[in-house]
Amino acid sequence: MSRKRESSWISYTILTVAIVVLAAGIASAQDAYQVTYYANPAGNKSPDSSIHIINPGTAVKTLNRNGYPIDGQLCAFIYVFNDDEQEEECCGCLLTADSEITLSLHTDLLGSPFNMRELTKDGVIKIVSGPANVPGPPPSCDPAAELNDPIVPTSELRAWSTHTQAQGSTNVETEEEFAAVPLSADELSFAENLCSDISGASGKGICTCGYGD
Repeated sequence: MSRKRESSWISYTILTVAIVVLAAGIASAQDAYQVTYYANPAGNKSPDSSIHIINPGTAVKTLNRNGYPIDGQLCAFIYVFNDDEQEEECCGCLLTADSEITLSLHTDLLGSPFNMRELTKDGVIKIVSGPANVPGPPPSCDPAAELNDPIVPTSELRAWSTHTQAQGSTNVETEEEFAAVPLSADELSFAENLCSDISGASGKGICTCGYGD
């Protein structure tokens, strides 16, 4: 009788652990896709906003003989949309482990829109976290490579953005973390396809990665 109870307890424990691991995996996968808004009511005459992206180093698997990471690089695949669901700019920024980059809304994310006439005062900034999808050395990040070098969403990067809020006759700057939301295969494909369309030979539609790292 005791063996039966022990066997049942072990089975229950294994099942519980499996459910917890599965739930954690689903929750973790959602962190690969992060979004925020931008507000730029007077164009470059408005106060600039800053976007901070960090690689926390959790993807590191190997250290060199001096104890420094030799892997763990991650890409921030960035897609900037206007408030009419049109993609204006896209780019891929490589971050080494434990690094940070700072991007300007005016200069880096809205500095070279695909169609200036479609640029709106408000919009959406989307970041997909994943490993470098173009082999090196050095490896690089292609936000438009859907088939040849597909993006593999990986939950690691974290991002924050400042926002300028109008309060009467003055402006107040606030900061918030990007919101993590579930990423569907269709949404990723949509962003990649639009990026491929706008980042052509004209040189427009390609954002830049700011400074840092």
